[in-house]
Amino acid sequence: MYQPFDLSGRGVVVTGGNGGIGLGMARALLASGAKVSIWGNRAEKTEAARAQLAAECGDASRVHALVCDVGDEAQVDIAFAQSVAAIGNVHACFANAGVSGKGNMVMDMTLDEFRRVQRINVEGVFLTFRAAARHMAAHGQGGSLVATASTAAVEGAARNSHYGASKGAVTA
Repeated sequence: MYQPFDLSGRGVVVTGGNGGIGLGMARALLASGAKVSIWGNRAEKTEAARAQLAAECGDASRVHALVCDVGDEAQVDIAFAQSVAAIGNVHACFANAGVSGKGNMVMDMTLDEFRRVQRINVEGVFLTFRAAARHMAAHGQGGSLVATASTAAVEGAARNSHYGASKGAVTA
């Protein structure tokens, strides 16, 4: 099997790793030999993803899963510490967790709805990256921080301007 990267012994955190793009990232990282901690905001979905990934890679000890609201500072710090305890030093962090808007026109959007999207898509990336950067600096081996954005960052998103704005902030 073709393996472009050898990530054996490397620890990786993937937020939103319980589905979609994040699950695909986790799968590829495991196939390259990494130890992965996936974070999701729904316990059942996150555990199901962990079980699926463990079965696929054949080594349950390389897959860890946590429930974490990435928009909550305390939860992110706790989840990061638990990830390190489970998989060892973290060498890469993929801030992939995100939510979309509810399809409202700007003139009909509430401030609470705007803030809900920014809290996860912008603040969640900041909080996750801050925890990862602090850890990486402390263990002195550097690492990689990768954020998932969207074409909505540059093309806009009809009835979803707050989502486009959040992804624009991530690309910046």
